[in-house]
Amino acid sequence: MGKYNRLKILKETKARSHHVCHRCGKGILPDEIYYREHIEDKFLHNLHAKKYCSSCYEKYGNDLLLKRKRYSKLH
Repeated sequence: MGKYNRLKILKETKARSHHVCHRCGKGILPDEIYYREHIEDKFLHNLHAKKYCSSCYEKYGNDLLLKRKRYSKLH
């Protein structure tokens, strides 16, 4: 568990380049909406933010922010 995990939220973003969903591996094409980890504090930045496609977000919602072990039990 990271130091700032309690401050993370998922923020809706429009893709400007090709990305890959961290959950399912599906490609996210430019101009598609995806959800990116974001830290609420405007002075903190996340260099390795995970990206999730809109279908994974619809299926799991904010549960995507949970630890990997607990998250894998959801499906």
